[in-house]
Amino acid sequence: MKPSIDPPHHYRFGEGPLASGRPSVGRRIFRSLTRFSIAVLIGVGATLGWQSYGDAAKEMLVARAPALAWVVSVSTTKPPVVAATSTDPIQQLAPLASNLDVVRRSVEQLAAKQEQMAQNIAALRAAEENFRQKMSSTPPAPAQQAASIPQPKPPQPKIDSRLPPSGPQLSR
Repeated sequence: MKPSIDPPHHYRFGEGPLASGRPSVGRRIFRSLTRFSIAVLIGVGATLGWQSYGDAAKEMLVARAPALAWVVSVSTTKPPVVAATSTDPIQQLAPLASNLDVVRRSVEQLAAKQEQMAQNIAALRAAEENFRQKMSSTPPAPAQQAASIPQPKPPQPKIDSRLPPSGPQLSR
């Protein structure tokens, strides 16, 4: 038996999308734009990488495939950074030695200030101890002495038994 090319259900207008194997136009455009964006990003990344590591990449290419050396022009002059590393080690160590000298002086100044602070603290503690000894050995102030001495009570008036009591008197 021969299979039919016609779909099992016929499309009727208004019943929904036509069943086909192709994605919609919007989906195809979205996929195309996504692929294009990825290709652009890869190109930008490669350009930035070539700018940063171009000379090293050229040297690696020439070292691995000498036949392609004519394609890539390798500069014969070395960049100043590479030239600076091949100079005399004593000249390279001179700035480091001066920096170490500055650090050593700073540490010495800090040690001197710390010693001075320790002396100041010791002097303050001695002054505090001296002050405490003076406070404990001094006699109390006159106001404190007056408060500690009991005051005599004022004399109470005596009642004379010879005088008649004052106030109304009742007779019997």
